[in-house]
Amino acid sequence: MNDLMKQNHRILIVEDDDDIRETLREVLTAEGYEVDVAKDGLDAYSKLQAGQHAWLVLLDMMMPRMDGVELAVEIRQRRSRGELALLLLTSLGRLPGAGTSAEFDAQLAKPLRASQLYNTLVQLLADDEGVGPVAEPERSRPGGRSLQILLAEDNAVNQKVALRLLERLGYSADVASDGLEAIEAVARGRYDVVLMDVQMPELDGLEASRRICERWPDTRPHIIAMTANALPEDREACFAAGMDDYLAKPIRSEQLAEALKRVAPARQDAVPAAQNAQGVVDGAALESLRELGGDDFLAEVIDTFLADAPELLATLHHALAEGGIAELRRAAHTLKSNGATLGAGEFTERCRALEQEAREGRLEDASDLVARIEEQYGLLERALEELRPAAAT
Repeated sequence: MNDLMKQNHRILIVEDDDDIRETLREVLTAEGYEVDVAKDGLDAYSKLQAGQHAWLVLLDMMMPRMDGVELAVEIRQRRSRGELALLLLTSLGRLPGAGTSAEFDAQLAKPLRASQLYNTLVQLLADDEGVGPVAEPERSRPGGRSLQILLAEDNAVNQKVALRLLERLGYSADVASDGLEAIEAVARGRYDVVLMDVQMPELDGLEASRRICERWPDTRPHIIAMTANALPEDREACFAAGMDDYLAKPIRSEQLAEALKRVAPARQDAVPAAQNAQGVVDGAALESLRELGGDDFLAEVIDTFLADAPELLATLHHALAEGGIAELRRAAHTLKSNGATLGAGEFTERCRALEQEAREGRLEDASDLVARIEEQYGLLERALEELRPAAAT
């Protein structure tokens, strides 16, 4: 590929680690690509929303505020694979089907080799004519049964359109006309997903979602917001109410298909709730990982974390003894990101505090924070070992 072709294919690097981001920029610039950078998922999303041009987004899996998968889902609601390529970098093993799913065109494992990156980009350039339309979702989900769907929508026209879209995708749904009916329907039946309109009479979708989450915290259905309000604050309000996903009206077939593909049918053998792990692990976070790639993927993520954590903890002690602030910050950052992925709230917060101290060049409380991180890791390790057989079955 000549340099002119590369310059016409601008790359946006999304990486929260300053050192890794700068290294990637230098490697790609040296290869002749035009390169922009974003410090995290929200920064990248804002740049793309503002009209920043890119041929490919090179994004890290684990980032604060919005991780790589969340960013990819948001991008794909607006840009198809033919319009924008997505290349995922991950240290948590391979995401099933990430090279062929509607979100990612390719993925590479960390630590990254320059030759791997180069070869992947050459292949993506060669495939730049497009990779075809979004695939239709599976009509039968794991376990051989279809999704049980509840449509909560008060507008009769919108009901008909949504039901027809679902029918074309191979699904059927029950209908509730307002938030109160939606809650009553969830109480009567076992639904995998609720397509929840935000603005409804009697009880709106936000309040209905809050009540569902409070009443059935461990067994509630996946809730997908549907709203004509597409501002960032509107999405944030939906997620704050407990909703799991977001669709902007008017609903498009391919967006609905992708949202439903992210839903797993309700299971009796779901990951135990957080109380079974003494509050150390958020069971919902682990269930989200299982929804992403199944039991084997969840087990792989847990195994990878438990294999990498001891060396990272040793790095904290070594860096503290040697006064290596940059090394301390990097290790704390990695532990923080990995802990957040697994829903280890207390562990993650302590790692975040240590990272912040190192970033500010302060080590006054570092020794105490390292001790607390190590203490919390002991609890986390036992909790994950308890949950690991459930993930592997």
